[in-house]
Amino acid sequence: MSIIRKLKPDRSIIGFVPLIVSLVIFFMSILIIGVVDSFKVLSLIMLVYAAITLGFYYRKTRSRTYLISGLYLIVFGLTLWTIQIEFAGNPSLVFPPITRFFGIWMIVFWVWLLYLMATRKVKWKGEEVLELSAVGVNPSENTFTERPLPIEKIDFLKDELISFASFMRKNQICMTYQDDDKIYIVPITMKDSMNLLINPEFNVIEKTWVSFTFTGDVTVHISKNTYLAYKENLTFDQLCKSMGSLFIEFFESYRKGESVRVIDRLDELKLNIFT
Repeated sequence: MSIIRKLKPDRSIIGFVPLIVSLVIFFMSILIIGVVDSFKVLSLIMLVYAAITLGFYYRKTRSRTYLISGLYLIVFGLTLWTIQIEFAGNPSLVFPPITRFFGIWMIVFWVWLLYLMATRKVKWKGEEVLELSAVGVNPSENTFTERPLPIEKIDFLKDELISFASFMRKNQICMTYQDDDKIYIVPITMKDSMNLLINPEFNVIEKTWVSFTFTGDVTVHISKNTYLAYKENLTFDQLCKSMGSLFIEFFESYRKGESVRVIDRLDELKLNIFT
């Protein structure tokens, strides 16, 4: 699927921050405490990342990607902890049986992660949502407003909506937040996913969201930050209606048992997996 990109390019390096931090600490450790103990430090870093991945991201989303990532980080960290660098030149001592055990599982999970990357499962798909929402929306000046826009009223069961919200989290399309009588569905980009950890209790009302009340009302709110992320000013009401219609389409596909259509629609854009 080919569309004219309407979002500004994302040149943020926030997704590479964990890697950069790990490498900086590792090389500083080599200078301060030596190579052998530096591998222990790097191991602890991997285990901390594993705890964050499983304890925060997987717990919040139940995404298979975060489960596999967390398990990979655990066995990677344990491989680094048990490796015996001081026996360089003697492989049987450098890689004792326990290290080889963890190493084999590390390779298994690493290959699995490569597969998930190749099939675009590691990516948060909020950028795709924003691009699809802008398809066919015309430019216009001075139309932005902070007010939410009611879209339409549809019929569904409460359990169907709750299940749909779970689907959107598990597939890393949106985060969802339940109020007393509604569910807010918030598109999340890769950059947003890092900010989730820093500020998990952000004010949902200020974000871009589509809300479904349990009585069927669908409302859209597009934040100023999201609006300014587009290359040009777009007709605001058109953009809101387009986003609302897109989520209604996703919901209808999901409850008809055609959730794969939702994923296919997003993946067809083939956007950068790191944005």
